[in-house]
Order: sequence, then structure tokens, then C-alpha cells
Amino acid sequence: MKKAISLFMAVVMSAALLTGCGSGETELVSKKPFPEFSEIDTEGNAITSDIFGDYDATIVNFWNNGCGTCIAEMPELEEMYQDFKKENVNLIGVGADSGESQEQLALARKILAEKGVSYRNISPDLDNDFYKEFISDITGYPTTFIVDSEGNIIGAPLIGNVKEQVESIQKRIEQIRGESVNR
Repeated sequence: MKKAISLFMAVVMSAALLTGCGSGETELVSKKPFPEFSEIDTEGNAITSDIFGDYDATIVNFWNNGCGTCIAEMPELEEMYQDFKKENVNLIGVGADSGESQEQLALARKILAEKGVSYRNISPDLDNDFYKEFISDITGYPTTFIVDSEGNIIGAPLIGNVKEQVESIQKRIEQIRGESVNR
């Protein structure tokens, strides 16, 4: 029993050190490549992972048609998009289930229109690696990633309403900008 408790405490302490909880430091927790993709958006236009290079940072928000929280936060995301684009920060949505059928795509388009969304939304092809090897592993919606101009995910995914995590998003964007200045 003591061994199990010691092992548990070691894991908890390691996790706390890796995440920097309470440390007040702005060091990146992790940095790993966002998967390359070549998809279409909900309007039928091609979009690839090359888009990351056009911005200092990109916020990538994964949502689905049946997620009430995802749909409810869309006006907030639109507001963020309008504010951030002035700072060379992009926002892209990924309608995770919009590529399942024409009906799902039509529903996604209707939701986006009703919520006044102007930022691009990817409609992933279920046969592509982007869906099979990345999107299908997402277990909760909304899930948001911050990606730098080199296509790297900065930090852990943000699960849940984005507005409640704006401070984390801002810190990651500042970290990205600080790194690009030091290159």
C-alpha cells in the first residue's frame, strides 16, 4: 500500500512540475507538431496546414453539430477572431462531424450562419489521416489548440468553453511572439 501511495505521489509531483502549476513561469509546457492536413472548408475552398505560416499564431477550435457548448460559444469566438486578427492571430474552426454527410455539412453551415461566424471552418474528410489519426482521438468538445507559425501545438489542448480560458490563450500567444523575437 505504501508503495502504491508513493508511486501515486511521484506521478502527481511529476505532473505538477511538468505543467508548471502555480510556478508563475511562462515556459512552454509542450511543443509538438500539429498534423499536416489538406482539407476543404465548409464553403468548399481548399485549406492546408500551410495556413499556419501566415500568422504569428492560430487558434484551432474543434466542435461538432451536437455540442451545445460549442455552438453557444461561437459568437464569443467570432468576437475573439475579430480582435485577434488585428494582431496577426488567426482562428479556425473544425466542424468534426461536418464531413460525415451532406446533411451534417448543411447543418454545420446553418449553425455557422445563425451564429454569425466569419472565421473559416474546416469540414474534414473522414477518409483522410487528419480525421483518422487526430480528430477521431478527440474525446470532448469543444477542444482548442494554439498553433505557432511553424505548425507546432503550444501547450496542452484547452477543453471546454474558450472564453473561460482566454488568459491561457493570451499567455501562449505571448510566449510564441517572444520566441519568434528571439530567433
